[in-house]
Amino acid sequence: MLQALGLSTGSLAWALGCGAARPDTRRVAGDNRGEIRAWLRDGVERLAAVFSSVQAHATMHHRTTAAIDVLGTGVARARRDAVVFTVRDAAGAQREHVTNDLSRTGIRAAVTVLAGSREQRARLTFPPPSTALGLVRIDDAALVDRVAMIVRADKVSSSRIVYAAASIDIDDVTTWSIAPDHDREQRVRRIRTQVTRAAWNGTRPAISQLERGWMGELGDQTLSDDEVSAVSAKALLQMTPGTFDDGERTLVLDPHVAATLLDIAVRGLLTSLAARRPEVARRIVVGEGIASPLLSLADDPTVRGAYGGFAFDDAGRPAGPVMLLEGGRVAGRLARRPSHLVMVPGTSSIPQLQGEGWLLEGRVTAAYDPSSDRLVLTVARARELRNGSDTGRVFPNVELSGELASLLGRIDGVGAQNQTMVVRDERDTTTLWRSIAAPHVRTRGLVRGRRLA
Repeated sequence: MLQALGLSTGSLAWALGCGAARPDTRRVAGDNRGEIRAWLRDGVERLAAVFSSVQAHATMHHRTTAAIDVLGTGVARARRDAVVFTVRDAAGAQREHVTNDLSRTGIRAAVTVLAGSREQRARLTFPPPSTALGLVRIDDAALVDRVAMIVRADKVSSSRIVYAAASIDIDDVTTWSIAPDHDREQRVRRIRTQVTRAAWNGTRPAISQLERGWMGELGDQTLSDDEVSAVSAKALLQMTPGTFDDGERTLVLDPHVAATLLDIAVRGLLTSLAARRPEVARRIVVGEGIASPLLSLADDPTVRGAYGGFAFDDAGRPAGPVMLLEGGRVAGRLARRPSHLVMVPGTSSIPQLQGEGWLLEGRVTAAYDPSSDRLVLTVARARELRNGSDTGRVFPNVELSGELASLLGRIDGVGAQNQTMVVRDERDTTTLWRSIAAPHVRTRGLVRGRRLA
């Protein structure tokens, strides 16, 4: 069922035991965070006796997911550890060694790979360690109860809903960065709640989802009855029979669609990795205008409670905001991946943005080619607007197609209220988190029915 709905690769399948790939795990008895710091310090001292530059970066990642769907309840837990020692010799040559064994034996073995069997230690005086955040332990019963509260919040009932699920995904991550000049530790708990509904509509199911993420405790945020019920109501929307003519139209992008557009722009154009592409480096020059003057955007991992936030990066440098676009002009570039993107909201209400055109909303999939700047967003649904009102005509799986520069440059209206989209991205043995806060925006572009193979 999940595979047919396109939901078989996420947290739902993992929590419910439906065959989704589970991450590699290595368990170490207890939460021995204090001992781990001592072992890492010992390794840094051994390496500092041999190399001119040393850094240890380690993570202990506990993941817990609870889900309830129409067939049952599931809870899945896993732990994944990683240690990276990076060294540089007097000639400037850099080496690193990676292991997933966060035990004393594993850390010593990793150091031995780099330093050999020598036991000499540099005499280092480490600064006082930063204090890790204390968090309340969450047991399975409390987590399932919280998911059940989300399920009970839905006041919409219909036989047309063929699948209903709610889940809570928790990533509890402790990170250490230790070098001769710093000793940093952070513990963050990222929480993502998700509500999914699928209702039969014609020959295919219409899927509606609500997702919210934050950093902190489980009870810091809740989904209201109205928010959960709205997910079912959107899945039950009657789609307009037939198709519409392809063409360029005035478009109001809901915050989820707008956030996807900004996320693509930053990852595709405004990072050091993107700048390695000659075609991107030629176009993206600090001070040059690449978007509407109404668009200002920053990456700020220090925002309190931000799902993608962090206290320090992989090199141990303290986090700080980076201005990327200011009045549509390039103001900076990220040396790393985006964490918590924040678009500066405007002053327009949603009715002021809506005139003649389409409102694009719901789940989004995206394809972008930086070399040609071509973008295709497939959006869950498009609502026709006329004279500032919804006409009642709704079309599923609509594509927004065009050049990214054109879509950004033609923004002529920005909403006054940001909403946040969260992304949990599994890549091989690494998990990446990011969040994007964006309002409704109005632009102009080509919309068409989805091109199916």
